[in-house]
Amino acid sequence: MLAWDDLKAEFAWEGSWRDICVTDTSIADWRAALEMIHAAGFRLKFTIDGAESTPPDNLLQVFGQPRECSFLLAAFVSGVRLNCHFFAESEIEFDLDPREVVGQAELDAVIAFMRKLAASTQKSALMTPENTHEAAFIRVAPSGSVQYMSTDGFFQDLAARRS
Repeated sequence: MLAWDDLKAEFAWEGSWRDICVTDTSIADWRAALEMIHAAGFRLKFTIDGAESTPPDNLLQVFGQPRECSFLLAAFVSGVRLNCHFFAESEIEFDLDPREVVGQAELDAVIAFMRKLAASTQKSALMTPENTHEAAFIRVAPSGSVQYMSTDGFFQDLAARRS
């Protein structure tokens, strides 16, 4: 796993959130991700226009119509709230407040979530600064390998570097 001391600067509050995203997705990827979230047993809260609701049975109810309301699925992972707003069928995105990632336990929980997301979609899960998905600083492959983008611009497997 990644060490908190190596990454804590990435979670320093400067006024913006962090995103966890999977790009180039389809409805099948969304289904797999949502099935994983339910199977993992995370505490969930789903709202439509701010009112608590049950998630729709069919994702086409979310993506197949003009956006007349806002959807939000919040998954609570070891004290870190991961918010999915269902912005686009082509990208699964969760945002998080970096102030909630305060140590190794929270970092490990978020990375574990990213591993499950990558495995369920069979696509890499990326952590990026808010709305800057081309600037990933953590990449989790479907195999579960985790890499950190160093300040020199290269992904490194920090676990391998320590051994």
